[in-house]
Amino acid sequence: MSGAPAPATDRLQIAHLTATFPPYPGGAGNTCYRFASGQAERGHHVEVFTAPAEGEPPDPGQAVVHRIEPLFAIGNAPLIPSLARIEGFDVVHVHYPFIFGSELILLGRLGRRRRRQALLVHYKNRLVGRGGRRAPFEAYEHARSVPYLRRTGERHPEKLVEMPNGVDTELFAPGADGSDLRAGLGIPDDALVVAFVATLDRAHHFKRLDLAIEAVARVAGEGAGGPADGSPAIHLVVAGGGELLPTFRDQATAAGLGERVNFLGPVPHAALPGVLRGADLLLLTTEPPESFGIVLIEAMACALPTIATEYPGVRAVVEEGETGLLVPPGDAEAVAAAIRGLVEAGDSGRRRLGAAGRAKCEQLWSWPNLLDRMDGAYAEAIAARREKTD
Repeated sequence: MSGAPAPATDRLQIAHLTATFPPYPGGAGNTCYRFASGQAERGHHVEVFTAPAEGEPPDPGQAVVHRIEPLFAIGNAPLIPSLARIEGFDVVHVHYPFIFGSELILLGRLGRRRRRQALLVHYKNRLVGRGGRRAPFEAYEHARSVPYLRRTGERHPEKLVEMPNGVDTELFAPGADGSDLRAGLGIPDDALVVAFVATLDRAHHFKRLDLAIEAVARVAGEGAGGPADGSPAIHLVVAGGGELLPTFRDQATAAGLGERVNFLGPVPHAALPGVLRGADLLLLTTEPPESFGIVLIEAMACALPTIATEYPGVRAVVEEGETGLLVPPGDAEAVAAAIRGLVEAGDSGRRRLGAAGRAKCEQLWSWPNLLDRMDGAYAEAIAARREKTD
């Protein structure tokens, strides 16, 4: 899946620094996992430095994973002072958001004559917090990442590389096993199933499951999406766990949805394709700072049409009317209208959108293609570092 091995002369020593890593179910960590395992499979020496996480970790292949207990943590941001001592690598790949990550690497360069490592900061989304975390997160974001990106883009645009997320188009693919999900949940074969996938903890409060529940309740409550008007009954299937899950259960009950909403709890990533194949469409009501939405391309790879909040990252993925529908942020009625639109499109209309999404995934976001692109970004960063130090 990851392509041909690297020639011996091109094999690199690669360090990945990430605040989260599987089994923590976050997109940033999952992306790091795919790059690390794929690069190791290609013959590079790869080590991952991260914080511990609860659960059974996936097999990283030949990549070495160091789980280091942090001195303290702010949410998912661990302070791991030993990162300042990392050396002996050709490139250090920092997956942002990671408070303290790049700072510690730069600190480690001071006062030491060591091999100069190329530093690549993989900016994925902004830091956003609620309550007491909001002010320090915003201060860090504006003090570090935003000015850095602006200065770099203005003075050295060649140092900025667009690197989308990727999807395993073999694992996430159309299949016939979706009926197992419906049968297990007691959902009728003729129902229209809307899938929602997200980690439901405070760090992912912007996923807005509350908006999805409200939109489904509006459609179900007016007769559309049920026997009253001859259309299929609508069911919402939610994959994801976290401390906010009880709140969303209560909301669904209060909205009168009853058995129309099925909460699966945490779903292992390897089992997610079966959930998506059991659905008729994916709903992503997230708001910024979401930058891309990996589940979008996972659903599209399974040939699902999508309804997603319109903002720059999503516009780069979903083509309005071609692979899915776009809705304004925070607008439950617009989401409900989009659901009605895909109900009215019927099976053939939804299949057309899904097929177009699958084709786009194979062309743009398959992992072998992205590993090739990252190899190129590493080569440029290493060459620039050598030129600077020669």
